[in-house]
Amino acid sequence: MRGLPRKQRIVGWFGVAIATATCAALLPAQFASGLSTSSALEFDSPSGLAFGGGHLWVTNEAGNSVSEINPTSGSWIATFNSARYGFRQPTAITRDGAYLFVANAAGSVSELRASDGAFIRTISGSRYHFADPVAIEAVGSLVFVLNAGRPNATNTSMGSITEIRVRSGSLVRTVSGISFAFADPTALAVSGTVVFVADKGDNSVTEVRIASGRLIRVVAQQGLNAPDGIAIENGNVWVADSGSNAATEIDPATGTVITTVSDSDGSYGFGSPSIVIGIGGNVYVASPFGTSPMVTKLSATSGQPSWYMCNTNGPYYFSLLSAFAVSGSDLWVASRSGANSATPGAQTGSLTELSTGDGSLIATLPNPTTTTSSTTTTLP
Repeated sequence: MRGLPRKQRIVGWFGVAIATATCAALLPAQFASGLSTSSALEFDSPSGLAFGGGHLWVTNEAGNSVSEINPTSGSWIATFNSARYGFRQPTAITRDGAYLFVANAAGSVSELRASDGAFIRTISGSRYHFADPVAIEAVGSLVFVLNAGRPNATNTSMGSITEIRVRSGSLVRTVSGISFAFADPTALAVSGTVVFVADKGDNSVTEVRIASGRLIRVVAQQGLNAPDGIAIENGNVWVADSGSNAATEIDPATGTVITTVSDSDGSYGFGSPSIVIGIGGNVYVASPFGTSPMVTKLSATSGQPSWYMCNTNGPYYFSLLSAFAVSGSDLWVASRSGANSATPGAQTGSLTELSTGDGSLIATLPNPTTTTSSTTTTLP
């Protein structure tokens, strides 16, 4: 690839037979056995996932609610949608210790207790400069909220990071300004003393020092193309390049691109990859759109892919993938739409549980064989 730094390498991989371009999903033998079932028949455009209090929490952006799921049994516990919670287009969720923080696209953050979903507070007001929050991350004593868009004369809050104290919900600072090059920030990740932001509009990754809110550097060019998701694994930054069907690995100490893994030979199954999560020495990438939404596993050390799975020919029922969460050896994937599901109630969205080891299916919520409906409990 011409014009890239010397340290960059393009990783190709041909050693394992993976699905073809039509993505007839790999079907391990255990798929023939019974799958977990759930009585949770109604999500509503699930957009964020987080674990807390031993349970899986799901934000329903269109339903202005948060659902609580038992990840062991797959059973539905409760849906929280009372007005007191202040859920207004909840797009993302994170956990810090005993508490959950939900970013609302309408311009606020709702705080819940992870053990039982009890309401703690709504964090809002002009001093926070919330503007269409799209991502949220809690680390240590701080919560970082990423505000989408490009700053302009009428709304300087767009394209910024709002930093909040976990214990009190008070504002620490707002990180914004021309030097940060925010044009369409879409995702953030925190590692050590640094916040990393993927900016789709600027084709860049911005590094911000937590202690001061000051800019470290803007990593641009070097093959970055509409970065839409970001994660940290093995000490390095991984970015999903939605514009070039690639994933890029960056050295956070220097801002140098180490690796670009491209789907030019069809080995990775990337199709505008937009979501990334890193854990256990591996990176998982979601390609949410198109006729065959996919989840791909690759090594964070070598960049080589292990598998990719998609909805074509079942049994995953992926549709408009929106979020990842990992617990132990299980990877949970949220589908904003249920268009590919055989379950009538799943038209508003679904969850899929996969094995991180081989990608085999563990459960689909709602279960695709279930045809009866259930009643959603509204808690005060």
